[in-house]
Amino acid sequence: MATPQPAVLNRDMGKHQWYVHLSRLDGADMGRIKAAVSQLRKDCDDQGINLTIGVGPSLLSDLTDDVPNDFQPYETFRSVDGSGKEAKGTQEELLFWLNHDDKDKVWKTQYDAREALREDMRVARETMTFIYGNSFDMTGFKDGTGNPDPERDVEVAVVPDGEPGAGGSFIIAQRWIHDLEAFNLLPVDEQEKVFGRTKGDESAKLSPLPPHSHLAHHELREGKTGDESTPKRDEISRRSTPYAFHDGTVGLYFMAFCKAQAPLRERMRAMYGIDGQVRDRLTSYSNPASGSFYFAPSVETLDKALS
Repeated sequence: MATPQPAVLNRDMGKHQWYVHLSRLDGADMGRIKAAVSQLRKDCDDQGINLTIGVGPSLLSDLTDDVPNDFQPYETFRSVDGSGKEAKGTQEELLFWLNHDDKDKVWKTQYDAREALREDMRVARETMTFIYGNSFDMTGFKDGTGNPDPERDVEVAVVPDGEPGAGGSFIIAQRWIHDLEAFNLLPVDEQEKVFGRTKGDESAKLSPLPPHSHLAHHELREGKTGDESTPKRDEISRRSTPYAFHDGTVGLYFMAFCKAQAPLRERMRAMYGIDGQVRDRLTSYSNPASGSFYFAPSVETLDKALS
């Protein structure tokens, strides 16, 4: 069996997260890029830093022939109800996700990698996030409650053996911006209807789910989404953490893994009512300022591609 990147399956995230998105400059040298990524892998391994390497569609095809089926770039998802809400697309070519309890180790390691790539790749975006309480989002709702059991992560998040890209995982990476002021004006019971769960540690699912709730759009089911009488399908494994910028901007960095990309696109289309659904009410209070799809190749594919 092909080996997934260890951090893809690691639920025990470090307290400090660092997401770095990069794309190639004109005349970029693939040899130097490979050497820099190889050194980053070694540095993270030596220091016990959790590292996930995600590769965009355009770069992956230049690194390896082991390209998964149906790997598309992220395009902006726009609502069709006249609200103007959208999930902005900002597809880049390479993602480094580092996390560890020691922020200084994470900073220095990603900094060294960026310096090694300076002549060949530009940093498009970076986001530093943290663990908030018992895996809470800044809205006060617990994140990741709907994750599959950890022992099912391979089944849910990893391309099966025998398929192109076996051992790899599709990634969605988005930086959501919250309007906390507006959200916090809602009574708690209305906030719970927005999410489809109770607020706080219990994080119990509402039944029946409000049709406009986030959970009714994000939890895919056989048949009608949100119908709790039917089995779940096309599950994902989430690793989301909050962030806070010095200018007061706050939100959630949403990252999730799946064995196929289509369910990630389906969720986004549902949230923005693109296929006839009612728009997810959460988008009245939070929307992505950036969004990219990546693929996290297996350890074996990375070893071969970077050699």
